[in-house]
Amino acid sequence: MLSAKRFPLAPKSRYTSAASFKQGLFMRILVAVLILLSLPPRAFADVTDEVAELFQQNPDTTDLAAIKIAADHIIDPSINIADQLAQIDQMVETIQTMLPDNPDAWTRIRAIRQFIYEPGPWNDQRAFSYDHDDPYGLDVHNKLLGDYIQDRRGNCITMPFLFLILGQRLGLDVTPALAPLHVLVNFTDDQGETYNLETTSGAGLTRDQHYRDLLPITDAALDNGLYLTPLTREQSIAVIAAVVLDDLIARKQYGEAIAVADVLLAHHPRFAYVMVKKATAAYHLLQAEFYSKYPIASDVPAERVAELMVLQQVNQSAFEQAETLGWRPLMR
Repeated sequence: MLSAKRFPLAPKSRYTSAASFKQGLFMRILVAVLILLSLPPRAFADVTDEVAELFQQNPDTTDLAAIKIAADHIIDPSINIADQLAQIDQMVETIQTMLPDNPDAWTRIRAIRQFIYEPGPWNDQRAFSYDHDDPYGLDVHNKLLGDYIQDRRGNCITMPFLFLILGQRLGLDVTPALAPLHVLVNFTDDQGETYNLETTSGAGLTRDQHYRDLLPITDAALDNGLYLTPLTREQSIAVIAAVVLDDLIARKQYGEAIAVADVLLAHHPRFAYVMVKKATAAYHLLQAEFYSKYPIASDVPAERVAELMVLQQVNQSAFEQAETLGWRPLMR
């Protein structure tokens, strides 16, 4: 599952800016104005507001299932939130019937493993498994929780978050942590010992070094908390909501994608995946609005130079910020 594979990245801007822009309020306002002008009247506010609303509840008490399904609903409004929450409730009730009285944390972990990964009456003889056809969820709909529950084939997003949701409902101390293009589960047992659980492989125990052996995890990335560090609930919501950003880019709504990326980064400032996606969205706007139209920078009309430079700055600074924190691309 974790074999190195580079996800589609846009290159940095190939133009050389005529002048540098100062970082600060002016730049943020100018970016917002330029992007807003490029969007349909309702689209900008609708999606960014919906994503922002995911963070409005108390992050320390909010049910991850409700957050995940609400984020999925932004992508697919046909999702019946109440029905999906009821499915989660039923799963939890089933697992509870598999437990003895007063189960300790490890007993509950084993019951969740059995419910998910072993075929039996608890899952209608349909165990959940890893989707080798789309392990990274490149088809955004494969990152939706309802899709995983329906077809029982998951990826590095749906598999850990279902485990986390069930674990949370059963009173376990479980939190997500990140690796490059991957989410894993941190579990703390009754003795206070913390372990990595790899949900794409039966939720088995997995050492940090395993991820470092397979993925580009630099010392700087660890020092800066990008990877293998338990996420706060607020950061977890940002990771869940990143699927909306993926969907916007897939639908070529790049201006909205940049706006949503800024919302996510406001709540998880070291979310390197979002930084790179933001840079990628800016590049696609550059490609569509400038590179494909004007072979060299001097061909750009004077009235559009400021827009060009802002998008270049977004593209370059987002990549550079991620790289400074220790992010590196996955290589084939």
